[in-house]
Parts: sequence; C-alpha cells; structure tokens
Amino acid sequence: MNKHLQERIEAILARYNTVTLATGGQAGPQISDVSYQAKHLRLYLFIPRSSDHLFNLETQPEVALLTPAWRLHGRMVATDNTVAPHDWQRAVLVEPIRLHILSEDGQNTLETIDF
Repeated sequence: MNKHLQERIEAILARYNTVTLATGGQAGPQISDVSYQAKHLRLYLFIPRSSDHLFNLETQPEVALLTPAWRLHGRMVATDNTVAPHDWQRAVLVEPIRLHILSEDGQNTLETIDF
C-alpha cells in the first residue's frame, strides 16, 4: 500500500473514539458501542469483559464496525496485550479486511478499500 493511501486511511479511522460493533456466534447476534483506538491500520477495540461479543469472537472472529463516516469488515486476530483504558474492558486487536468510506449522510458508499 502506498504511503499516501495508508496515511489517508489512518486519518479516516482515527476520526472517532467509539464504534458500533457487530458480532455473531453462539451467543447470537450482538451489537453495541465500544471504544477503540486506531494504530498502523489496525483497530484496538476495548470490549467490556462481561460482553457476549467476547464469547462470539472465540468461535467466529469476523466483525462489522460502523461509525458515521465509515463501515469496516474485519477479523479479530488476537486479544492483545495492550492495556485497556479500564479494568472492566479487554483489548481486542482487529485487522481490517474491507473499508467502506461513507457519504456525509452515512447512507451511501463513496469508496471501498480492500486490505
């Protein structure tokens, strides 16, 4: 990936600090807002330790993430050693697969980037 595109994606991902997370698995479909941090084209999600998302991710590591500016399909690659901001959270590392950049109204995809 060229440097300009990488910097652009990093800026887009860093615009927010909360994302809507969707998972599926043995606990059924789950959706909730979680805090996150973007670093080097990866996302660190901070998920409550009591969340059914963690149970789902054990068997189905695919995630969908949504903000007003973008939608991302990704895969949990690790429960990282990164320290979560709070003791009641667990850090989960997500590697992007596909990023959809959305229009200002959040309804239409303007651009799709595959990783």
